[in-house]
Amino acid sequence: MFEEDELEAELEELEGAELEEQLLQPATTAPAAAVHTPAGRQPTRPVSVQRTAEEDELAALQAEMAL
Repeated sequence: MFEEDELEAELEELEGAELEEQLLQPATTAPAAAVHTPAGRQPTRPVSVQRTAEEDELAALQAEMAL
């Protein structure tokens, strides 16, 4: 049992060292930058010929909230 505890402790130490090494390495790929569009300049969505039931429900809720 004593040997098993030593092995587990050594494994945890090695895993910690490996994790620390990974954290210290520079990232190879940069995260994608979020594109911020000002509220007045958001692209307009093309008007679709048919609206889905969800879109109709959303429009009805928005109309109710505007009252």
